[in-house]
Amino acid sequence: MGTTASDEFGEVGEPGDVAAIAETVHNAIASRVFPHQVNETAFELKLRQCVRGNIGFLADVAAGRLHHDEPDLGHALAFAEVVAARGIPFEDLERAYWVGLEQFWDRWLTIVGEAAERGEGTVTELIGNRTPAVFGYVTRVLGLVSARYDEASNELARTGAERRRALVDELLGASPPAHTQFLDDELGYRLRACHVGLLLLGDRFQAERRLARLRHETEAPAALLVERAPGLFAGWLGFPGRVDPATVGVLRRAVSRHGEPVVAGGPAPGLAGFRRAHEEATRALALRESLADPADFLWYNDVRLEAFLLENTAAARRFVAEELGELAEANERADRIRDTLLAALSSGSQARAAAELGVHENTVRLRLRTATELLGDDLAERRTELLVALRLRRALGNTGQAPFMDAAG
Repeated sequence: MGTTASDEFGEVGEPGDVAAIAETVHNAIASRVFPHQVNETAFELKLRQCVRGNIGFLADVAAGRLHHDEPDLGHALAFAEVVAARGIPFEDLERAYWVGLEQFWDRWLTIVGEAAERGEGTVTELIGNRTPAVFGYVTRVLGLVSARYDEASNELARTGAERRRALVDELLGASPPAHTQFLDDELGYRLRACHVGLLLLGDRFQAERRLARLRHETEAPAALLVERAPGLFAGWLGFPGRVDPATVGVLRRAVSRHGEPVVAGGPAPGLAGFRRAHEEATRALALRESLADPADFLWYNDVRLEAFLLENTAAARRFVAEELGELAEANERADRIRDTLLAALSSGSQARAAAELGVHENTVRLRLRTATELLGDDLAERRTELLVALRLRRALGNTGQAPFMDAAG
């Protein structure tokens, strides 16, 4: 009864025995945790080295030849870097350790059982006090491996993000490179797609979450996100063909539903479209700051007239005042008449205007009569000028600046 499982394990701890156990553990991990990755030679080699190192140290710890804090864990840390580089979840790496411990423990219990059958002691006596040491080793390894995995993942994300940002800077610059497959591979995004460009405000986590949600809801096959400035991220959704109105509608509803401001440009195809979609989103963002009451989702196509005309705000205010006269002023009566006139001129129908505004058709008719009294009888002939003036007036809002009539003077 003078022996323990530690002694017994010491007897099977010869190189050939440890190698046999390591092979069993390797095969279990390969088949149960990494069945696809082990077909890659480099991955398989690192896995095998990691398993052999861990089983060798576990054998020494179980036999009492080594304290669990002593081993150099370079083999385990190197494998953690390999797993992180391939984007494999840490949960899989952690599971590999528990599968390995399960196989090791099974072998140890077999040794204990064989020794007990030979009358060398009870199971409890044979196991001795080595169980805490074995679990102490595994716990230590997992803690260090987890930290190294996180370090490697963060470094890969940082260098990958920096590399993508540098490439995007080139693509959006004055002399963009010609399209190559290398660019697609480096960006992880197909530049020959049809692009919707987005600008998102917030931190990286918020921007990634919003882009992922919009990609999911629009079923875009590809997406790209890069930081353009602190708190400002440029995103692209890539589609294989033309972006139809239904997809645009999904995008609008998704943004509105979540209430997070997004500006968009495009859609436009190819490398030139990649640049154009971003440029339009940038102009929409600049315009957003000038608008009185911008919607959560601002699509450049919806406001490109305003974007062009509001480059000179003073001239825009003067045009509005000259075209609308008293109707340009900020009061409830003028607001109602402007909204009605804009709806009627845009739709070309009093009935449709009434439906859009949610009022009776007679109300629309009365308001248009008032507009005619204030602006003259030639509303139809001045339709283009009035539509532009009304859209500009809505965009400018009641900003607290000098009255519009002062601009006309």
